[in-house]
Amino acid sequence: MADNSAKRGGFGGKLAAILAAAGSAIGLGNIWRFPYITSENGGGAFIIIYIGCILLMGLPLLIAEFSVGHNAKSNPNDAFKKIRKGWGWLGAAGLVSVFLIMGYYFVISGWTLNYAISSATNSIGGDFGEFFTAFTTATWKPLIFTYLFILANHFIIVGGVQGGIEKASKVMMPLLFVILIVLAIYSLWLPDGREALANVFTPDFSKVSGKTFLDAMGQAFFTLSVGMGAMLIYGSYFTKGTKIAGSAISVVSLDTLVALTAAVIIFSAGVENESGMQLAFVAMPKVFSAMPFGNFWAMLFFLLLGLAALSSTISMHEAVTTYFVEKRGMSRRKGALIVTLGAMLLATAASLSLGAWSEFKVAGMNLFALLDNFTAIVMLPLLGIFTAIFVGWIWKKEDMRAELTAEGGVDKATYPVIRFLLRWVCPVLVSVVFVFGIVDFAKSLSKPAAEPELKAEDVELKVMGVEQTIPATAEPLEHVVINVVETDKN
Repeated sequence: MADNSAKRGGFGGKLAAILAAAGSAIGLGNIWRFPYITSENGGGAFIIIYIGCILLMGLPLLIAEFSVGHNAKSNPNDAFKKIRKGWGWLGAAGLVSVFLIMGYYFVISGWTLNYAISSATNSIGGDFGEFFTAFTTATWKPLIFTYLFILANHFIIVGGVQGGIEKASKVMMPLLFVILIVLAIYSLWLPDGREALANVFTPDFSKVSGKTFLDAMGQAFFTLSVGMGAMLIYGSYFTKGTKIAGSAISVVSLDTLVALTAAVIIFSAGVENESGMQLAFVAMPKVFSAMPFGNFWAMLFFLLLGLAALSSTISMHEAVTTYFVEKRGMSRRKGALIVTLGAMLLATAASLSLGAWSEFKVAGMNLFALLDNFTAIVMLPLLGIFTAIFVGWIWKKEDMRAELTAEGGVDKATYPVIRFLLRWVCPVLVSVVFVFGIVDFAKSLSKPAAEPELKAEDVELKVMGVEQTIPATAEPLEHVVINVVETDKN
């Protein structure tokens, strides 16, 4: 194994570290999933429960990953092994997971570029569902935008930690926050915007159920990008004197603030019952089309989505790139090129699985859906469980205490609380997310598919590999609920 520890870069300061890590945490899930589950689970009541889950599970797991990375100063594959021999598999599994996530996440990210351009040029038209279907199931156009997005990641990663990731984060994150704030302020001035906002954020504990807690735990876990090595590698770039706990709190705070602000935008616009890609690419364009200067606001919205996606994919790309640089002794340029080409191949297959290759399925799922479900339901929760077990039970108590209390910013009174959460609370809560995720997925597979009788005038629609029949007497397409795969990532 090549030892490149002397060549490792690092963030230039605390602010750079926080912005980069916050960028990794802030993703599409903050914008297209959090508002929906908040509305569905009692508004303010859900937010209270969600913040509790963040404090009990999300924050300790983030501190754990930062601590392992900062202590080992290595890529994810080597970090766990340096602390305890025989545990290198955990980092390797994280790298496999993050690479698989890139396969479909880059595809969605490319869509945001197309929609930003199409909004600016007013080329979406009036049938938003049809535009989405035609674009995502096409062969070449989605691939072009996917490749452009991957190449943007590549050039940032080649620039290095300070010259690439840090510089990009210092531009992207403030721009993301500015766009978010502008859209939020504008949305509050829409008709009934403030009233709708008040209605949604007012706690309604009558809607709280067991599902509410599951949704809160799932969102708290997935939103912070833990379990796949991205936060670990950023932790390894923390310079001496960077407070691990304080940085983790800052990242969690920014991530939650973005999610809440996104909810303001969505609720004020009058969209409460949509989530995922249906919300982003069908419902929101329809809402913007009815607004004054709607194309401009739509363009800003998709730029927001694109920046959120880019800030997340950079950390994914970097986690895998460091493996080739530090483990295989390659130059950063060569290591990044291998990751970029691999991501292009996997993303190509994922994109084509929505259209030209939609007939090729595993367990009833196209490749796009398979990558999404396998990583979100199986790999990430398991990796989160084992990360908590590693830090809470395997890592020597005195070494962990020294890492967190010496420079980590954790006082001696708080340390036992974090250790207790990592040993007992986090593994249990993430296990609950894992078990119920598996159960829900199994239920979805066991549901018999409806096979309505086709008429000559009926239209057969394929969205995300799922066939649907729209009778001639049905509503216009933009009023039809389109079932698409919904990613929980970020």
